[in-house]
Amino acid sequence: MRTFKEGLAWLNKGVPIMAFPEGMRSPDGRLMEFKKGIFSLATKANVPIVPITLSNTHAVMPGYALFPVQSGKRKIHVHIGQAIDAEGKSEVELEELVRAEFLAHLPNSQLPLTAAAAVEETQETARVTTTA
Repeated sequence: MRTFKEGLAWLNKGVPIMAFPEGMRSPDGRLMEFKKGIFSLATKANVPIVPITLSNTHAVMPGYALFPVQSGKRKIHVHIGQAIDAEGKSEVELEELVRAEFLAHLPNSQLPLTAAAAVEETQETARVTTTA
């Protein structure tokens, strides 16, 4: 609660903060469920969220490592999305919009298993449709 209040105070002063919505690194590099705190902060302070998607970081810095296990050159990709305005949106709506942005820019190997299966199914349907 103390961290939440401090974060809110900084945002109210106009100082941007950075947070990782999952709260930790995943063991396999796949996107995990988001924690609610950052979306609550954004709605309470009425500030936009700029989604920044980092992909393939697990190959360079796995969750168990204290230091990188290999170079990140040409492996790590960063996508900076458009700001998502919090005004008039619920915490749930903000979370869904940020998640959609992440899902759109992660490789299939980093999508949650259910999302990855849906992408593969869509791709297979597209292949069948174009070959028919």
